[in-house]
Amino acid sequence: MNTYPTSTQATNVARILSKSLRNTIVVYRAAENKFITARPRDTVKGLVVGAFRNGYEVPVGELLS
Repeated sequence: MNTYPTSTQATNVARILSKSLRNTIVVYRAAENKFITARPRDTVKGLVVGAFRNGYEVPVGELLS
């Protein structure tokens, strides 16, 4: 898990990580100016902002399948 000050930074990192690591990466908003990139199984308190797989954004509902 990594923390970033903006949604844009976290989203761009998640997109790159999901492509290079071939994993799903989720971006959470944990607090004002605090966005976290994590794997779906990591425990994070916050609102899911986006999810990325193979460099592309996926609907959050697909994480459950």
